[in-house]
Parts: sequence; structure tokens; C-alpha cells
Amino acid sequence: MASIASLRSGVDALDLKSSSADRLDSPISSTAPSVPQFSFDFDKLKKKMDNFQAKFDEYIANDRKRILEDRNAFEREIQDGKEQETEMITNIQFFKEKEEEMSQEMAREEQEVQETEQSISEFSRKKQELSVLRDAVVKQIAEVQQMLEKAREERSKERSKILTQSSLNAPELMFWEQNLGLRIEGVEDDYLKIIFTLISEKNWDKEYYLIVDLSSVDYEVSKSEPALDKSMLDHLVTRLNESRNFSRFLKEARRSFKDSGL
Repeated sequence: MASIASLRSGVDALDLKSSSADRLDSPISSTAPSVPQFSFDFDKLKKKMDNFQAKFDEYIANDRKRILEDRNAFEREIQDGKEQETEMITNIQFFKEKEEEMSQEMAREEQEVQETEQSISEFSRKKQELSVLRDAVVKQIAEVQQMLEKAREERSKERSKILTQSSLNAPELMFWEQNLGLRIEGVEDDYLKIIFTLISEKNWDKEYYLIVDLSSVDYEVSKSEPALDKSMLDHLVTRLNESRNFSRFLKEARRSFKDSGL
């Protein structure tokens, strides 16, 4: 643009020189030496220069506009790039957090799996122990059942023996009942109540009794009234279980009540 302005200034200067030359064509300067005359169309040149200047200005304006648009587009691209970068950073941070959460979740799940495996192992061990214990209990139950069955058989034999002995001892029992004040009553299943009277001289009708348990192979005395000394009562029961002689037991029991002075 500076060169175009200089050219226009030169053209304007030529115009001024032409006007000055016209003024020098007066008679006063007729004696001056002749100057070569040039036929130069300054108006046409000026018009061309103006057209050139207009096109050049239009080109510069378009170029400025294009540069401005390119700069704006570039700035928009930079802004979009920054926004994309920010979004990518945000996404990266989000996925890092998700990765951390997933890592923690995987660690928890792995721990749960280990705990579950330990629990399964513990349950398997307990199951094995319970299986062994169950087998032992089943074996023990079978042994107890055999013992109970054997005890039932022996008790049945014993009861049959007692019944047989009772039938044989019926006359003797009648003698005991009529002359010695003895009475035997059934309290409940497998329990006999043996009652003695005619012991105390102060009161011949006073009752002394024993309750004998027949539920097991060995006899047991669950109660005595009045209460006999425990060592004496244990001695009577031991002799009965050793001898199985019930008549002698009755005699010894009556004597024990009488000797106790109760």
C-alpha cells in the first residue's frame, strides 16, 4: 500500500508540473529554450491506479477477512480442543475412579470368595466330624439297645422267677401276713411296697414300710419309712442282690426296723 501511495503522489506532482508548464507558455517565456513535449495521459493512468487501488484494497480487505475468519476458526478449534481436553481429563478421572472402585470391589469379592472357601472347608470338616460322631452315636445306640434288650430279657426272667417264687412262697407269705403283720402292695409298675406291722410294742398297728424298685436287674430300695440308716439299708440291698433270697431280705428288713427303735 505504501508504494501505491507514493505512485499516486508522483502522479499528483506531474499534474502540478503540467499546470505550471501551461502557465509558462505565456509570451514572457517565449525566449526560453524549447523543452521536449511528452504526450502522457495522466487521467487515464490515475483512473487505472484508482481501479488498481480499489481492487488492491478489496483484496486486502478480503484477505484480512479471511485471516480473521481463519483466526476465529483456529481459536474455535483451540477452544474446542481445550473443551475436548477438559472432557477427556474428566473422563480419564472418572474411569480412574471407576477402575479404583472396580479394584476395591474385586478385592472385596476375592476376600468374600476366600472367606466362603474357608467356610466351606470348615463346614466340610465339621460335617466329617459330625459324620464320625454320628457313626459313634449309632454304634453306641445299638450297644445300648442290645443292653436294654438283654436287661429286658433278664428282668422278664427275674419277674418270672419272682412269680414262681411267689407262688411257692404263698403259704409262707400268708403266714407272714397273718402272724407277723406283713403286707405287700403294688405301688406302680415294677415297684412294690412292703409294709410291716406288729413291730412296735407301744403301737402294734404302726406301719413300717419299704418301697422296692424291680425295674432293673438289681433290686433297689427307693424309700424307707421310718427312714433306716443308709449304711444298714445298703447292706440289706447288697445281700439281697447277691443271694436273690427275698424271704431272707424280708426277715432282715423287719429285724432292722425293730432294732432301730423307731
